[in-house]
Amino acid sequence: MRGTKKIDWLNHFLEFIVVVIGILLAFQLNTCREAKKEDNLVESHVKNVVEETQFNKQQIEGSLETSKTLLQKLDTLINLTAQKELDRNSAHILSMELMSLDYMYLKKNAYNSLVETGDIRFMDNSQLQKDIISLYEYYTWLEGLDTSTRTSYLENYLPYATKNFDLIHYQAQAAEVYTNKLFRNYLSVYRYSLRYRQQKQEDLLAIVDEFLIKYTP
Repeated sequence: MRGTKKIDWLNHFLEFIVVVIGILLAFQLNTCREAKKEDNLVESHVKNVVEETQFNKQQIEGSLETSKTLLQKLDTLINLTAQKELDRNSAHILSMELMSLDYMYLKKNAYNSLVETGDIRFMDNSQLQKDIISLYEYYTWLEGLDTSTRTSYLENYLPYATKNFDLIHYQAQAAEVYTNKLFRNYLSVYRYSLRYRQQKQEDLLAIVDEFLIKYTP
């Protein structure tokens, strides 16, 4: 028919292909930008976790030294209270020094941020993810043990000391205060919990050191 315009299908097809390719390229670029953003987020989180782990290492080391010192004093006092002739002044000094049990503080801000934001799902390194989760689970476990140790101290040794020691004039008491069965039992319980605490602190310190060796830049 006259006036019928021939459609250039090839040209339309090529234009369509160009449009599709443009859309795919734009989508790919956006995907790459998002992936880069996610990588940067993960990198920032890991950096914060490493820095937090370095801080926690110092806390563990300090608390471990306290555990060792208190254990030495406990052993000395237990031996003193078993002697026939008690050195009351030495027993008094050691008993007072044993009232200095510390509280181990571990930071978890970096880990909480990683989990609560949901950014942990962007981690491609499954081993790193597993190591971080395991590390903080061990923190939680040791905090529970630390609380148990303090509870035993607060419910046994400290009440006994408050009731029987002279906390105002800082004077030695009668030998019976240090040599009776109840006090020696409290010392034994105190020592057992501290010894277990020390062992687990040493275990955690080894885990922390291994983590830092693997992931410190």
